Amino acid sequence: MTFSFGNRKQRDILLQAVFITIILVTLVIAVMTTRRNLEIQGLSVGWNFLNYATGSSIVFTLIDYDLDSSFARALLVGFINTLFLGTISVSLAVLLGTVIGTARLSSHKLLKSIATVYVQIFRNIPLILQAFFWYAIFVNLPSPRQAIAVPGSVFISNRGIFFPVLNIGAWYLLAAIVVFIVSTIVSVTVARRTGRGSSLGGILLSLVIACAIGYAGRLADTPLFDMPQPKGLRFLGGGTMTPELGTAIVAIALFGASYVAEIVRAGFLSIPAGLIEAAHALGLSNWHIFWRIRLPLMIRRILPTMTNQIIWLMKATTIGLAIGFPDYFFVVANSINHSGQTISLIFLLIIGFWVINMSISFTMNAINRALALPGHKK
Repeated sequence: MTFSFGNRKQRDILLQAVFITIILVTLVIAVMTTRRNLEIQGLSVGWNFLNYATGSSIVFTLIDYDLDSSFARALLVGFINTLFLGTISVSLAVLLGTVIGTARLSSHKLLKSIATVYVQIFRNIPLILQAFFWYAIFVNLPSPRQAIAVPGSVFISNRGIFFPVLNIGAWYLLAAIVVFIVSTIVSVTVARRTGRGSSLGGILLSLVIACAIGYAGRLADTPLFDMPQPKGLRFLGGGTMTPELGTAIVAIALFGASYVAEIVRAGFLSIPAGLIEAAHALGLSNWHIFWRIRLPLMIRRILPTMTNQIIWLMKATTIGLAIGFPDYFFVVANSINHSGQTISLIFLLIIGFWVINMSISFTMNAINRALALPGHKK
């Protein structure tokens, strides 16, 4: 078969082959050049360092870690901390932003004005400045001896917030939460699609199953709740929210809520007025119109934009480096200083955030496809 440059199909194949060849050659040259430069400087690239002990501490960990732990363990601690921080702060940002965005469309002038002022303030101040502001507040709280006592055995001080925790194994607690959320969503979905009865029974059953899983994971010979007890300049027992973690959560949640509020407001405004008028004509109350028409349509319309916002807020967890919270980025930077394996660790940093953001994108796109209205086939 002879090649003809005038044949469009053959010409396109040739151009694509040339383009791919240029990319591959460029990558090979870049890798060889980088390797040669590293050899000249006496630097090595490998993965053996992951098994070496770090010799450094991490102030906040959700899994066991000490000075003898390996770099691989430290990276796992940072990765889990990023997931923990992102899950809490993004969830709070979405919930608060939804409330504020709804309030901006309220007919109550005072409520609308408060929501508008909130958005204009928090949206126009850089996140890093907000983080520094909240950190200054956290570290200037009273000392543990003069800690602010809140009903429920909660104590607030400049060492952090101390609160009671359940004496349940971490994996059992996580399993109970996941089972409750998944089973609740399934029961509500089934009740709405079938139209048979209420979903309240399914939710109660989900709660009972979650409690059973939690009770099965209860630590032996311990009370159900581990209560914090003041002792000198510190607290013993219970759980602790460090000032760094509290700062990151508050800063990301409040900053992100201002953007989420605008997304929610735009979603409500994009709903055709004719649908609302038709609902009023059918005699539906404002409450039913909101829950049955406006809110579902708003969620469908904002999901693509909300996906981008959630991914952006997850990447914003890297502000932990500025305030000392050991997130994934902080641990990677600290590991670079101790091991000198810059390229390997930056590669792991890129892969880690790529996995997180692709997982969020996949999940949100799946939800978007599930909620999307079926189109008309031609």
